Amino acid sequence: MNCNPFTLGHEYLIEYASKKVKKLYIFVVEEDKSEFKFADRFELVKRGVKKFSNVEVLPSGKFIISQQTFSGYFNKENLQDVSVDSSEDVEIFAREIAPSLGITVRFVGEEPEDSVTRQYNENMRRILPQYNIDFCEIPRREINGEVISAKKVREALKIGDFDTIKKLVPKTTLKFLREHF
Repeated sequence: MNCNPFTLGHEYLIEYASKKVKKLYIFVVEEDKSEFKFADRFELVKRGVKKFSNVEVLPSGKFIISQQTFSGYFNKENLQDVSVDSSEDVEIFAREIAPSLGITVRFVGEEPEDSVTRQYNENMRRILPQYNIDFCEIPRREINGEVISAKKVREALKIGDFDTIKKLVPKTTLKFLREHF
């Protein structure tokens, strides 16, 4: 997860997935190429998942959605209409990371708006089963017929619309945003 910032949508995905497994690892994208710095995003996720006893939050490192393995992720705005290849990132996860942590299923949120992330999900759906890793795509949480997205939070933040933000983020994120913005 990038969690730029952590939203009720992220919380929903984590809650859903945490009920399906004994141990759930959340890898937070470590590259500092988002509006929110990695240290802040990582802390927001840790605060946001405290209530889930079986969830562990980890930095993604250099091999899960990184500049090295999937540089297109960090240039999404310019790549919405082109095909991107995230297979190296998925292969490294399946061959190296999942076995070392005993991961047998990878959960993702469905992606109705972002073509790059949707293609990443499609690559996982195709590649992970070859490594005996289940792929589980979770429908996104919606409010008033629209998916909750960090992008909507960032847009509301730019204009100081905390009434909208309050509907999209957990209290831990709201507190952080009020303190810093």
